[in-house]
Amino acid sequence: MLRMSGLRYVPADMCTHWEGLQDLPEAALEAAVTRAIRTRVDFPVPRELREDADASAYGGADTAQDDRSEAIEPLGIPVPQAGVVLPVTRLWRYFCEECSDMGWRSWWCGAAGPTRKPWHEDRDCGRRRTHEPHEWVENCPCVETNPDIVRRKAREKKFTEQGGKGQR
Repeated sequence: MLRMSGLRYVPADMCTHWEGLQDLPEAALEAAVTRAIRTRVDFPVPRELREDADASAYGGADTAQDDRSEAIEPLGIPVPQAGVVLPVTRLWRYFCEECSDMGWRSWWCGAAGPTRKPWHEDRDCGRRRTHEPHEWVENCPCVETNPDIVRRKAREKKFTEQGGKGQR
């Protein structure tokens, strides 16, 4: 807890924190403190440290090992509505480029038309009766092995087991 002494509003004593966190394994508490130091401005209350422990257990996106971006030559993306140009200096890399780590592959069934997106590939959906052109999805082959999807499923399972209480 002393490692967080640089954050604002450090409590006068740690009795409440001790009572609220004494059942956490030491490794989980250390991971939570590390995450809090990286992401928080104010000293976290026990509930926030528990959330940080949960996020750390499933490899929160703020850890260096999950940074799959790569530096690119800077470019600007104009946002006319806001009158600004957003600077872009990094490119994100997915574990699976087919589904963008979502677990679903998107296809287009039928004739190309104004609603067909440029990224859709043509594939028959398998319906036997005549129907209009449409988008359809199926599980991506990576769904069981993709680290992002596996981590998300574990987090959702834990959330469901807790009766939907707390944050994901």
